[in-house]
Amino acid sequence: MPPHFWAKVDIFVESLKAPSIQLILINLQVLSCIRRAANVRKALKRASNELNEKLAKMQGCITRMEASVSSGLTGGIARIALVIDESDVKPKCVLWVNEVGGSEEVALRRAQDKINARLAKLRGEIIGFYLKFITPPLTKRTYATLIVAVNEEVPKKIRKLSLGERRERLAVVLRLLGNDSKAINLVQIAKSFGVSRDTIYKDLQELGMER
Repeated sequence: MPPHFWAKVDIFVESLKAPSIQLILINLQVLSCIRRAANVRKALKRASNELNEKLAKMQGCITRMEASVSSGLTGGIARIALVIDESDVKPKCVLWVNEVGGSEEVALRRAQDKINARLAKLRGEIIGFYLKFITPPLTKRTYATLIVAVNEEVPKKIRKLSLGERRERLAVVLRLLGNDSKAINLVQIAKSFGVSRDTIYKDLQELGMER
């Protein structure tokens, strides 16, 4: 055998002696919804409302989205599936628009303007994106559907909040944790809000949570 062959063998053997890479296990689950209605817009509204209600009560963040819409003689269908990583906790939601125009360009511009206006109110990351054009037969109208999955940003430091604002955000965190106050790290939450541990404890009591 040529010398370089044995050199490669030696490198391979040494690599087997190296410390193994530690695997980090994460909890994943799929959340999906299919809704039918008289048209795509109504089907999307039903599907997104159902998913967003569930997302508001779940811990974790969205890691992937698959979606589709279709329209026919029997009405419209909206299908949305999300992959949720439960190892992280972030506010998350599904946004959608369904706009009509005389051409794909006009419909897309209207849909884009509307979805961007909604995104402008959020701070976070777009995880999934879906675009579909539907032009019904015998019409001169085109419908543009945009569906976006978003993980909102969780600030490391939250300061100068009023009492009501702090408790409102604390209530959101509780909902994400299934209203289980024992899952909250009082020290970390107090540090994030810039208040004492006792203050957070009082906030939990006012929110009707026992610790």
